[in-house]
Amino acid sequence: MGNARQPTRKGRYILRAATFTILSVSFVARISGESVGESAKPSNGLIAFADAPDQRAGPQATQYAQIYTITPDGRNRKQLTTGEPGNFFPAWSPSGEQLAFVSTRNQKHEIWIIDSTGKNERFITSGFLPAWSPDGRQLAITRPDAKGRRQIWIIGVDGRGEKQLTSEGLNHCPTWSPKGDKIAYWSGDERGFGQVWVMRSDGTQRRQLTRPQKNEYTPDGSSANAPAWLFSEQIVYWSGIEHRYGQIWTMNPNGSNQRQLTNEPAPASSDNPTWSPDGKKILFDTQRRKRPEIWVMNSDGSDQRVLVSDVKVIPMRTSWQPVFSVESYNKPDLR
Repeated sequence: MGNARQPTRKGRYILRAATFTILSVSFVARISGESVGESAKPSNGLIAFADAPDQRAGPQATQYAQIYTITPDGRNRKQLTTGEPGNFFPAWSPSGEQLAFVSTRNQKHEIWIIDSTGKNERFITSGFLPAWSPDGRQLAITRPDAKGRRQIWIIGVDGRGEKQLTSEGLNHCPTWSPKGDKIAYWSGDERGFGQVWVMRSDGTQRRQLTRPQKNEYTPDGSSANAPAWLFSEQIVYWSGIEHRYGQIWTMNPNGSNQRQLTNEPAPASSDNPTWSPDGKKILFDTQRRKRPEIWVMNSDGSDQRVLVSDVKVIPMRTSWQPVFSVESYNKPDLR
């Protein structure tokens, strides 16, 4: 073995090219919703969120917001969007190469897409709360119907193939399953009282997952909202009294095994949870220290800690970038 010939320069080039081809095929299969094994899971990249540093904290700050990114340790803040303000609710694509977001630059809610470099902004459609399908080809969005009621729609990232999925009651905050065959979402009334439901991605087979819970914390019955599902086999969501306070929970996709992760006393609230791409952590908004902040915790609720303090835009609704690289393919199972 010690006398084996070393690859020539041409041989090394061919080997590198073959390796790149294998990784490229695995990457394409991954974002097309096909299983390519545990090694194809993404690792954690940049965290995107909206902020308006010069404004007072609150929902009104969104009209002055721009989208920023930070590294997973909460450092290296960088402004991604510029120009006309009112850019918020970012959502990373499954490839990690683009961000969908909401903009009010034209005095209405619109969905735009931008490259991860902050270039090539383009308008997609009217609506808000964009959520990418796992194959990166569609967005699920919220938009009022002809009667002014919020409903869930899907549309291609090229702005074509628009389809309305819900039509009864009020529905919003969609999130795709990892396989792309289902969408979890909120359904409720004009007061904000509602629950988390799930349907097939064509809008059929609607089923309620959460139920109102009456106890000392929610004496009139709890609401459930803000589900997040992509990059995890579980659904993480908020439950509490809408517009007041609540906690972060997880459950199985069929609604079983509901588990509370945060437990701050009222009126503190923890809201808008987001999975990390490796499925090991959860980001969330909270004002438990009397000011709006972004926190992170392990997926079992342990090690809760502040990541970004003193954020002005409420709600923040973070998004965590998936990264596909040679290194991520060599890592062990991260779930």
